[in-house]
Amino acid sequence: MKISAKSILALSTLLLLSGPVKADSYYSTFGLGMPHYYVSPQSVGMGGAGMAVQQYLSLNEMNPAGLDLKGFTMISASFQGEMINSTVSGQTAQTRQGRATGFRFVIPLKKNRIAFIAGLRPLAKSEMTVEFDQNYDDLTVQRHIGTSGGLSAGSIGLKYSISSRLHVGALFDFNFGAYNEKWSTDFDDDTYIDTNDDISSHLWGTGAELGVIYKPLPVFSLAGVLRTRSDLHIETTITPGSGIKQPAIVQSALYPLAFGIGAALDLPTLLVAADFYQQNWQDYRLDSRQAGNLANYTRISAGVEYVGSKDYLVGYTKRIAFRIGGSWAQLPFNDAFGNGVKELLGTAGFGFPFNKNLGRIDVSLEAGKRFSSDSASYSEDLFRITASVTSAEKWFRRIF
Repeated sequence: MKISAKSILALSTLLLLSGPVKADSYYSTFGLGMPHYYVSPQSVGMGGAGMAVQQYLSLNEMNPAGLDLKGFTMISASFQGEMINSTVSGQTAQTRQGRATGFRFVIPLKKNRIAFIAGLRPLAKSEMTVEFDQNYDDLTVQRHIGTSGGLSAGSIGLKYSISSRLHVGALFDFNFGAYNEKWSTDFDDDTYIDTNDDISSHLWGTGAELGVIYKPLPVFSLAGVLRTRSDLHIETTITPGSGIKQPAIVQSALYPLAFGIGAALDLPTLLVAADFYQQNWQDYRLDSRQAGNLANYTRISAGVEYVGSKDYLVGYTKRIAFRIGGSWAQLPFNDAFGNGVKELLGTAGFGFPFNKNLGRIDVSLEAGKRFSSDSASYSEDLFRITASVTSAEKWFRRIF
């Protein structure tokens, strides 16, 4: 019921011209919603590239092999604010929202060759509100449909340095989430009773992530990541306006496999990175049924970072990181005409170290557009700011 209701909600968006609409993205009403792509606090300002980056104070959330702790326990948390201008047939609506985008906690073990990893991050999100009027002879009906929710992952795992050239990592993921939809109908005639229906769905399942970094040269890295598919259990409860809950509806969904490759050149003052990532959303299934409006998610990212010096004894301005980059993506959706939806982003960012390089604040800006074909009347302009704090501390010391 959850997915079929969301399909109706997506069709209701065609009534944009009949009433106001609020959404993080129109496309978030498809499947499990808009996928959340995030590599590290550093990578956001570099177009999202960074799978092969292995640097101090850069906790890689895409590749569990991409850690360089230097003996420190590290904690990283990030927050994101987003503004979207949605345009339909020349009319534009603006929405704003903010949310946490990731948390990672890493402890070095066994002479820094092994690290314990724990984290929490969003995987997909959905939020939309539609209001429109319908006329039946002398009766006017106002309808309100709202949906919100998403899928997240809690992870634990290990990173192991086989040698100075080869590093591997693995995570166990517990995927969980909830989606809520509220449908209301208001009549302008007291003869009829207004209705309010509530649909709540809870999802859970497990998965795994594997990552590797190989350094053929000390300054050059290659990376690969694999995220396995996850079979999600869905339990949906419908509470109609009468207040009487219906028996829970049990379904299953397939959260699709994803993989990526990356490369990075890490020079004393310059870092260059490029990534390719794909998630097979065409394999998404609900009770073994395929969704016809989904496509594979493909993303290409590239960016550079410049830091004058990483020595905490030099002047502060020389230790600030300057970043720039861009990305192109085929989002996992097709428009009403069957054309793929594209996303183009330009990014810029800064890294501000503090406490003698024992921490860093990363701030990044993204600006771009989502669009499909000239025949489609819908597009989105998006602006996003991401802020992250990473802190390093010595929790353990060898005394012999």
